[in-house]
Amino acid sequence: SSGQMQQVIMNLVQNACDAMAETSAPRLEVRAQLGAGEVIVLTVADNGPGIPCEHLARLFDPFFTTKPVGQGTGLGLSISYGIVERHGGRLEAASRAEGGAVFTLLLPLAVSGGEGA
Repeated sequence: SSGQMQQVIMNLVQNACDAMAETSAPRLEVRAQLGAGEVIVLTVADNGPGIPCEHLARLFDPFFTTKPVGQGTGLGLSISYGIVERHGGRLEAASRAEGGAVFTLLLPLAVSGGEGA
């Protein structure tokens, strides 16, 4: 549902904001474009500290968090990943060469003219 996708995007934006808490000039970039093969590509990029290599593989695991105790459940990205997969999409994370992190959400375009058409 669109509500679930909104939850995913809000989670990515909130995580980026949290990651940039110590950044002197925080910058958040959210971009959407049409990719090859009827896919929407949404990227959420920040200029925070980035994601250490050893964390990348575990980022979407349930209960994995790098936030201080009491500040994160470690479920946001795991739940988001599940929602995206159920919609036939993919969620990927990477560190940017120029610093910071980027999350890429790939979703197939809806073909049914049902809801909200």
